[in-house]
Amino acid sequence: MLKNILYVLVTGTCCQALAWAIGVSGFVLNDNLEPLPYATVTHPKTGSWVIADEEGRFLLQTAVEPYDSLVFYRYGYSEKTLVTAGAKQLKISLQRDAIPMDVVEVKGQAIPGKTPWETVIVTETDQMSSLGVFQRVPGTLLKTYGGRAGISNVGMDGGQGEHTKIVLDGIDLTSPQNGQTDLSEIPLVFFQQMFQSRYPGIDYGSGSMDGVIHLSPWFNRSFINVATGTFGYKSASAGYRLAFPNTAVQLIGGGFSSIEDYSFSLNDSTYNRENNGIDQTFFGGRVQFLQSRKTIIKTSLFISSSDRGVAGSVSFPSPNANRKNTLSLVNATLIRILNSGHISIQVSRRANDEQYSDPDFAVNSRHEVSSQRLKMKWNRRLLKHLEANTSLELCNEMINSSDIGNRDRSLTAASVSLAYNVTPGFVVRPSFRRDVGESFRATTNDFNVQVKIPFLGQIRGRVGNGFRLPTFNDMYWPAGSYSAGNPDLNPENSEYYAVGLQRSFFKSGQVELEWREKNTNNLIIWVAGEDYVWSPINLNEVSRKSFIVSFSLPVFPGNLSVSGYLMRNETNDLATDKALPYVPTHTGQLLLQYAWAKGTLDIQTYYSGERNYSGYDDDYNPIDISLDPFTNVGLGLHLAMPGWNDLRLHFTFENLLNTDTSFFPEYPEPGLRVNGGISILL
Repeated sequence: MLKNILYVLVTGTCCQALAWAIGVSGFVLNDNLEPLPYATVTHPKTGSWVIADEEGRFLLQTAVEPYDSLVFYRYGYSEKTLVTAGAKQLKISLQRDAIPMDVVEVKGQAIPGKTPWETVIVTETDQMSSLGVFQRVPGTLLKTYGGRAGISNVGMDGGQGEHTKIVLDGIDLTSPQNGQTDLSEIPLVFFQQMFQSRYPGIDYGSGSMDGVIHLSPWFNRSFINVATGTFGYKSASAGYRLAFPNTAVQLIGGGFSSIEDYSFSLNDSTYNRENNGIDQTFFGGRVQFLQSRKTIIKTSLFISSSDRGVAGSVSFPSPNANRKNTLSLVNATLIRILNSGHISIQVSRRANDEQYSDPDFAVNSRHEVSSQRLKMKWNRRLLKHLEANTSLELCNEMINSSDIGNRDRSLTAASVSLAYNVTPGFVVRPSFRRDVGESFRATTNDFNVQVKIPFLGQIRGRVGNGFRLPTFNDMYWPAGSYSAGNPDLNPENSEYYAVGLQRSFFKSGQVELEWREKNTNNLIIWVAGEDYVWSPINLNEVSRKSFIVSFSLPVFPGNLSVSGYLMRNETNDLATDKALPYVPTHTGQLLLQYAWAKGTLDIQTYYSGERNYSGYDDDYNPIDISLDPFTNVGLGLHLAMPGWNDLRLHFTFENLLNTDTSFFPEYPEPGLRVNGGISILL
């Protein structure tokens, strides 16, 4: 281990692209201080430009110096020129263009580290670590199955991974086969901006019961990166941006490999974890075209190909198993800006081709799974303080599997949402969605209220419900000696309640208190019947309660900032009157960031409290088992080379304390990881 650490520190080569280290990000708002979609942000000094997304977010990756100008424009609103003051995060509001007027110049205003739109700031270290950025979202549990090659997914508020959606550039990553998103198939270089959906159930329907996390792969700079690290890790990636006044093309490609063999301790003995290596290559491209100031066309293509060993669990290892998978994501969006809103038409496709083999058990299977979506949205301001959002969505999901056969299902959904600004700072938003399929009907409701009270802060409350459809595996798994699907399953349903208080202080300080309660019934679980055949049924009802305190402290003298959260979870499976398995009673996260002229230092600490699950003793009698709490500390150091700020050296240390961070005890994680490298912005 020491030899590997010294090798990394001496060679000094980097992990993943850091084009995002330079530039500014923020929000564009309308005169009601609500997000203003699809504004164009231009940096006249370099000619770089970017289009804000549907939530008004933007990330401009160019060398923006203090007191540079940024120009914001959106059809139907007055153009503004913002003079930056050195802040890396900005917000600006545009006024409706009722009367022709000259360009307005304003000072840039910094926004707090945490905003009402639930943005997670992605650091340079996050681009180099193993999905640690997800641990910064309050309530999120990152569930991993051992090393980089293991499957990784995310659940929220103690819920299952099937209840949280991950969306990349507007493309739903959920697999219709198992209802999950394997985050290990998404290269870290795509994690450049991350945020939570404000209205997940209304926007995405099935599988968004607990929330939706968006990944925005902004690429505004050309770059080259190489990397190396412990456990045989090597990485290289490159990006190229070609920009014209009305067209921007961004290309990215690369790959990484890791041997991932490591030792672990179990029952006072040491074992070796083998057959856990992975090789991954990826390619991505985005095109943005401004046909006019009223018409925008955006397209993207992302492909990743993974070849990995499947180590299996500790009790049932798979020394020769292998899984190959190609994931492709395609998206095209046409946006027409109206004087009082916009219309968008989006076509997207998610497809993967997975091949699994295990010669020890004569298993050789293949699964081709895809989902296609057509989504049309219409946004219109009906009155000065009343805004309407409507959508129509058509979806088709298909699978061609050596186990399940050829299956498909079609879904249709329509939604309407009204936002009424009663007074400045007081917004009421009722929303309704209806999903229809061949054999099901589902209705989703959400009622959201935001009130800003002087001296107290902003109070937010919401109530609603969500659902999740059974997966192809749940319904159609072939009947055999040990398992069988159930085509008569009902959708899962949940109800949620939440109230929060957000209080800002000084210029960038913020504290938020939030209470959430979720009750879910008809949970789909696989159980063994009297014939010992495992099959899914609608059985469990669970209750989950969460209390969260999150904070972002002002920047102290010396450019030190502090942010984090503390969370308490209370879960109960009403069928067994026990807490949900593997859900920690407490979680917490603390991020320290120190910045100076030529570098940054990030220290992230994540705490997971005690977790319980059901197991067996030596005589195979069922018993309750507790997993000890753990603390995972990561560190990142990023330095600009003297005289060449576009060349940066990077070093990261994951699991600095070398503790046992396994989410599941049957799938051990490696200990201390050290990576280092170099990135060049072109």
